[in-house]
Amino acid sequence: MDNQCTVQVKLELGHRAQLRKKPTTEGFTHDWMVFVRGPEQFEIQHFVERVVFRLHQSFPKPKRVCKEPPYKVEESGYAGFIMPIEVYFKNKYRVSPQIRPNQERSPSNEFFRMLVI
Repeated sequence: MDNQCTVQVKLELGHRAQLRKKPTTEGFTHDWMVFVRGPEQFEIQHFVERVVFRLHQSFPKPKRVCKEPPYKVEESGYAGFIMPIEVYFKNKYRVSPQIRPNQERSPSNEFFRMLVI
């Protein structure tokens, strides 16, 4: 008899960027947010141990770890970059997708990418 149990956990990974009315003193032109969440407000903290967002090295503390919801990072910037994201599950399984901004459109347009795992 097989005693294994299978659980399917769906995750949404997304990114939003908005053009600032006026650049910051550092020259940042956009405010942005990247997140990992469950679809339709599904509570994923029962399965997710932590989420690690790896920002560009120009950001202070480029490794951001979220151990509880909301699993998100909000920052300001002026350019796009590839952001590796590591999702650690409580059973020690790890998923590492990447968020890559759409290079053909202005980041001032809302960009939302959903990945169902």
